[in-house]
Amino acid sequence: MLKGIEAQLFEGGDNGKTPKYSITDYQKDHYKTCGEIFAVSVAQGGPAPNKKKNGAMTTSAQEQDKNEMSKDNVTDPELIELPEQVDAAGTDTIADLSDRILASGYTGPIIHEWKKAITDAIVLHSAVRIIPMLQQVCDGLKLYSFHDLLREHSETCQQLFVPGHLQKVDAEFLELAMTPIFSEEGSLRRHRECRIINFLQDFIQKLEDEEELAAAEKQGMCNRSADFITICKLFQWLTGQAHIPLIETQRKEFKIRIEFDHDGDARYGDHIICYPVINACAVSITFPTKHLGTYQEFQDIMSQAINNSKEFGRH
Repeated sequence: MLKGIEAQLFEGGDNGKTPKYSITDYQKDHYKTCGEIFAVSVAQGGPAPNKKKNGAMTTSAQEQDKNEMSKDNVTDPELIELPEQVDAAGTDTIADLSDRILASGYTGPIIHEWKKAITDAIVLHSAVRIIPMLQQVCDGLKLYSFHDLLREHSETCQQLFVPGHLQKVDAEFLELAMTPIFSEEGSLRRHRECRIINFLQDFIQKLEDEEELAAAEKQGMCNRSADFITICKLFQWLTGQAHIPLIETQRKEFKIRIEFDHDGDARYGDHIICYPVINACAVSITFPTKHLGTYQEFQDIMSQAINNSKEFGRH
């Protein structure tokens, strides 16, 4: 739900997002609803809406100081390049930007010597026009008195809103969280179980390597097929959530229980394939041991299970 809200009402990249300028959404109190969703999400343990620009976080916590605004506060797609264009303009070319400068509310001389005043006006115009949207988000954050908490502990709460603070799900966290329930040491069952755990570790590392390769090639996840599996996608399949617990004590105690099913034939008779069974509420997974004899079998079955699990249920 958070992703859908952010796509509809916020704009910007991975470095931070700010509310879109939309009078229609403002009239319908959509930004207030957005703030309420943020508050509920944090109260229930996440995910945190940590995609907001620092300026938006500051405005949510206190009044925006116009003297502290910078070019980073310009988020309007139509204006975002204008401050740089003004700075780069020469004495003879700055007049070519007159229409766009005047549309920003600037009423002073449009001359080379007044570049700083022009740029400051553009920045202020861009920031001021989204303040009503931010204030409506703040109204929504009053749910559970979260906005009061945000005012009193703005630095502590900053990590919940601003990118770069919260740890993302990675192979290390996932592997440390795995808690296999092994059979008796030295038994044939124990040997099969250890082999499956090794396959799982190799599978997780492969996913992380593919993500790093995609980032290095600057392809991004949006250019990948719907079947492309990421660490976050695997984590959500296993646990029902794609984020690490927000509270440190919960992160340390977080475990994924791994069990093994050696008796598939006794229950199902002669069959060709079995898939792992997930219990997201209990944070556990049960692997069938019969059909996971090689890493290729493991990879194929896991990929099919993850990509075809669109809802809770075995069928």
